[in-house]
Amino acid sequence: MSAPVSLKPSLIVRLVGLCVARAWLVVTAVILLCVAITHYVTGHFAMTTETYALLSPELPWRLRQAAFNAAFAQDESDIVVVVDGQTPELSEAAAASLGASLSAQTRLFHSIQRPDSGPFWARNQLLFASAEDVKTFIAQLLKAQPFLGSMASDPSLRGLAKTLSLAVQGVSNGQASPEELRTPMRTLTDALEAVAVSKSSFFSWRSLITRHDPDTLELRHIVLVGPVLDFGQLQPGKLPIDAIRATAKRLQLDTAHGVRVRLTGPVPLQDEEFATLAQRAGLIACLASGAVILMLWFAVRSPWLIASILATTLVGLLMATALGLALFQRFNVISVAFIPLFVGMGMDLGIQFSVRYRAERGAGGDVAKALTATVSTLGKSLTLAAAAIGAGFLAFTPTAYYGVSQLGVIAGLGLLVALALNLTLLPALIALGRPPGTSLRPGARLTRIDSYVLGHRRLVVGLGALAALISAALLPRLHFDFNPIRLRSSEVESVATLVDLMRDPDQSPNTLEVIRSNLATADSLAAIFRTDPNVYGAHTLSSFIPTGQREKITLIADAANLVDLTLNPLEVATPPTDAELVDSLNQAAAKLRQASIEDSSLRADTRRLADEFDALARGSKSARAHAEEMLLPGFVTTLEQIRNLLQPAPVSIETLPPEILRQWQTADGRARVSVLPKGDSNDDVVLRRFVAAGVKIAPDATGTAIYLQAYGEAVVGAFVEAGVLSFVAICGLLLIALRRVRDVAITMAPIVLTGFLTLGSCVLIGQPLNFANIIALPLLFGIGVAFHIYFVMSWRSGGSHLLTSSLARGVFFSALATATGFACLWASSHPGTASMGKLLMISLVWTLASALLFQPALMGPASVKNETAETTS
Repeated sequence: MSAPVSLKPSLIVRLVGLCVARAWLVVTAVILLCVAITHYVTGHFAMTTETYALLSPELPWRLRQAAFNAAFAQDESDIVVVVDGQTPELSEAAAASLGASLSAQTRLFHSIQRPDSGPFWARNQLLFASAEDVKTFIAQLLKAQPFLGSMASDPSLRGLAKTLSLAVQGVSNGQASPEELRTPMRTLTDALEAVAVSKSSFFSWRSLITRHDPDTLELRHIVLVGPVLDFGQLQPGKLPIDAIRATAKRLQLDTAHGVRVRLTGPVPLQDEEFATLAQRAGLIACLASGAVILMLWFAVRSPWLIASILATTLVGLLMATALGLALFQRFNVISVAFIPLFVGMGMDLGIQFSVRYRAERGAGGDVAKALTATVSTLGKSLTLAAAAIGAGFLAFTPTAYYGVSQLGVIAGLGLLVALALNLTLLPALIALGRPPGTSLRPGARLTRIDSYVLGHRRLVVGLGALAALISAALLPRLHFDFNPIRLRSSEVESVATLVDLMRDPDQSPNTLEVIRSNLATADSLAAIFRTDPNVYGAHTLSSFIPTGQREKITLIADAANLVDLTLNPLEVATPPTDAELVDSLNQAAAKLRQASIEDSSLRADTRRLADEFDALARGSKSARAHAEEMLLPGFVTTLEQIRNLLQPAPVSIETLPPEILRQWQTADGRARVSVLPKGDSNDDVVLRRFVAAGVKIAPDATGTAIYLQAYGEAVVGAFVEAGVLSFVAICGLLLIALRRVRDVAITMAPIVLTGFLTLGSCVLIGQPLNFANIIALPLLFGIGVAFHIYFVMSWRSGGSHLLTSSLARGVFFSALATATGFACLWASSHPGTASMGKLLMISLVWTLASALLFQPALMGPASVKNETAETTS
């Protein structure tokens, strides 16, 4: 780092003179080098999108998480498939068929789980209900016994028609209550009417039997999928996700068939985030490129200079990429941010050099002399700025956030590459193109502003200090939004599905997890958690052992004996032919019309049903097949579910399924406590209170809720640490170079002011820092350091009225090029990227204000007078 700083101007001048004299040789050598580097980059480029590995594994909360993962190795379910059905039968059948089909695709999936289904839950679900709920279910089952028995012995449309006609006759003869038939009659009639007009209709036998609308738990099933991922791709889960969607389409699991399949979980969230980033990417790239080129035109007014700056920047970017791959073998989602850092800083060096060249050449001076004069007056400033910023970025290295650490190394060394190219390749390209100079004179407005700033230094400095104090007072209200969900578009499926799940406390992924030495201790801790108002529930292995089992099993066994022949008839009729079906429908319609029913409402429904049976009998065979497809599979599913529910077995720890034991207790007896938050866990306030309460009860807690907060705090801590180290490193380097504490303070004070104003503005407009926009801060810091070094170095060399100088012109258009280029990110449909563009715009506005107004007022009259001082050039 010290090498560039120690270079004497005469050495830099000789280097530039050599490159100008041998311009073709320099350009040819660079082209050959680029060909070799391009071959290396294309053959070795790699990038990982895995974010969990970006933080040091030695952090205390990560050690606790690792210990929990080692003790209770959760099956890798990076894709959560949410299956919602219009009826409980459709949901169950869809989840079962999807899970079975995915299990056969072993190349793409290594595990498929259904945590809310399986033999254990199918047989013992009633044991987890209250005794009163069990009695209610049995009573409803007994009432539906005649209906079930008739349908079980003939599970066809023929059997349904006969069953309903017999039920109506029973009401007509006074053997049954109209109330018992009203709901089945109306529901079935509505379903058949919908079929007749080709409308989607979904009929639930379970709801018909239980006589209540199904809740979310009955209509929704979860399939946990462990995909085979390729982290070498920007979308590691693309193939598994595409396979799930294709399978669902093949199985006709869609809204037309009463089912909705949605994907969420870490992999879909990350993959869809990259897809969101790709939206408008072409538009944003065009806008950014156009804006940058336009600002370059305003700055240098020469197509050749614009092309030279861009070529030098791109060559440097290619070299920095190769350097990063050589050092770290692959980039990550943070270190790849060196690209905008390099482009912003590399273009600034090129703009400063080119603007100064045009001023030195004037109306028609010699190109070589103009280049020599440029590097004589500007070379030291460029070198010191690049060295200082490079040292600042390298100071990121000790942080525990590996992404930031690698970013600092690549950006820091890349700045030295950019400096070298702007002192070799750029002068050579300018010498070959011989772009014209300029004899621009300062405008009257700039002169008045410059005179006012220098004439009212105390006022300008005082206003700056006051603004800094106000901004500092606002800083306690600035917060870091650690919730990654708000960085993603709420319109994408994975985000919308996750938010939907998080509204249900039973499904919240933001849990706390605790390990205790045995189950008894874990149960005691869970009981303490349940008393906290921020806790919705606390589960241990004991939560899977239902209470009151003996009473419930006795009730269920008695009911099973009563309905055994009903559910398991000795003889089941063979499926009818279409002719037999037509005949049975006609007979049933006739009997329905002949029935004498006093209840007017039921009589109207009976006649409607008779009309539908007549219509089906007269209709096509396909219409009857469609009706059977709608009604009968659900009945078969419901019948099988009831059979299973009536066969519970005593549940104990010894009889629990192995997968449940594995997730809740280790072989050496250690037990897990899982705690759920009360309220919407997507709300930062709710989650913070929950974590604070949980950590107070169990300081050794881990889990997703703690991971989210701790990750955010670690990122903020890493950036704060990197910022402090960078500030110290830059101050130290400036002190060595400038040798005056006052000059160092004058250089750094506007940077501090810019930081305060930027963060204060974020508070005022309600823009929190987040994982996305915080990455922009190093770029803003680097640009600010460069601008202020340029001004201080010019001031030390005797420059005055700097606001009207070519240096101010270079700073102004360099900032505009960066601002307009990266502010186009504001147009992104990705909320995180848009917030980055917003922060960049805010900060660059304040950077310009502090550099062009506060800095000159702070410096005052030139400290040194010499003949080479730039005044109005």
